[in-house]
Amino acid sequence: MKRKVMMVFAAMLTAAAFAVMPQEARADETREEAGRCAVRYLQVNHSTNASRIIAGYEAIDLRDRAWQLIWTHELAPAISTGSSTFAEDLNNFARGQASYLQLGRMRDITLLPELPLQADIDSGDTDLQESAVSRLADCDRTFGFAPVIALAPVLSDFDCAVAYWLLGAFNSAQQGMALHRARFAIARHLEANPGTQRQQVEQQVMVDGQARGQRIQQGQESSDLMQATLARCEMKYGFAQNSGQ
Repeated sequence: MKRKVMMVFAAMLTAAAFAVMPQEARADETREEAGRCAVRYLQVNHSTNASRIIAGYEAIDLRDRAWQLIWTHELAPAISTGSSTFAEDLNNFARGQASYLQLGRMRDITLLPELPLQADIDSGDTDLQESAVSRLADCDRTFGFAPVIALAPVLSDFDCAVAYWLLGAFNSAQQGMALHRARFAIARHLEANPGTQRQQVEQQVMVDGQARGQRIQQGQESSDLMQATLARCEMKYGFAQNSGQ
């Protein structure tokens, strides 16, 4: 009888062990995914085109999301790696300058490089860009971050003409430059839409610019959105690179 009880008890322990193991495995998988997502968030900061590709990029603190994951899931080792700190190792890995990254308080998670996210975003290939944004959105949904990262809507030449017109209306010091760039954007719009009358387009640009300016003045739209549009237009036409030279 005693032997039978011991056998039953042993069987119960074995069953309990098997019940716990999947939970532990899932916890390890979650921690590893948290590490990967933290790296992805940091990689975006090394991109030059993220503000043009990701909707509302300026308002999303991806570095904060990365460190929330690191602290919440205890991914930062308690001691440094050799002569470097964990933050240095992390940034080197995000920049593609390290072949692996050890995570976890016991260094029980080792990440190997994925395809560099920032390279996909800056590639100019829409499929690669969509894939990169999709991976970031998966991280957001998995770990409950909001807003969920999404592709920015396509920015048209007409949108840029309106943004430049508005810049000139708001800032007299930049009026000449803004008017020149508005005309450039209108010319691009006319090239893409044969048969369209320049005078009609210029009139509509002014009407839309005035309406947007009123919304900003009345607090119905943030001026930050206009600044973000201008930044995307600068990148769209290559003006940002030229002004930095």
